Amino acid sequence: MKELDTIAFFSRIKISEREKKKYLEDLSEMFDYIEILQEPDVASLEPTTHVTKLRNVWREDIVKSCPKEIVDMMLNSSPEREKTFYKVKKIISD
Repeated sequence: MKELDTIAFFSRIKISEREKKKYLEDLSEMFDYIEILQEPDVASLEPTTHVTKLRNVWREDIVKSCPKEIVDMMLNSSPEREKTFYKVKKIISD
């Protein structure tokens, strides 16, 4: 109870007695769960990032030229352009 009062004091929040009881129950459940998570011995396990051995399959990037007609058609469909670039409003300031 004293630790909860300290946390509330430093957090600058007021907690009623009813809320304190509920928060203490919740904290107790969280700490019980943390203890359960600490029980298994995982020291001999290798770190993993995925539960399966599936990996993404990426294709190699191949640069291909685009026909001028298609480039012109795309650029002509834009509201504004400058040479062969789309012209857009600046959205990020310095």
